[in-house]
Amino acid sequence: MAESGAGVNGLIAQCRKLEAALAAEADPSASVAMHRFVADMDAKGTPPGMWSPLALSVLVMAGGLGVGIEVLSLLLPAVGAAMAAFSLVLICAATALCLAIGIVLLMAGRVLGVVVVKWLVVGWVTVGVLGLVAWTQGDVRAVGPVVALLAGLGAWLVLNSSGFYVFAGYRVARRFMACR
Repeated sequence: MAESGAGVNGLIAQCRKLEAALAAEADPSASVAMHRFVADMDAKGTPPGMWSPLALSVLVMAGGLGVGIEVLSLLLPAVGAAMAAFSLVLICAATALCLAIGIVLLMAGRVLGVVVVKWLVVGWVTVGVLGLVAWTQGDVRAVGPVVALLAGLGAWLVLNSSGFYVFAGYRVARRFMACR
């Protein structure tokens, strides 16, 4: 399925091509292969990669918690305990909302779900790296950035796993087949 590039970006490109074919109501050239793929996955009962949405959810939420801890440690001396704790809750709630939107879209066979989760993961890795840089300067405790970075990297590995590719491709193909 990832013919147009490697990694999650190739998966997104292929799924977007399939969604474009669905929107144009044009039958793709690989329609027979797609029918066979969906039939093979349905015959197994549980499609390969069914574990990936759960693993992504756990890792993304752990990354959100790491970012929240990082923000908490930065804000605690400046704004006090109540506002710092509120920022932690706000970051965790926003993470849960974005994650829920991404997973629901993924389960509905929409590639936008993969894009949402991908950008959450990229954000956690970036914030984790920036937090580690701040930690080396003495501005923040290391717990939050390390949790954000490790969870983000773990989620990136899941996004780029073959199990996730098969599962995401299966969900998009199922949506395509249901509309035919």
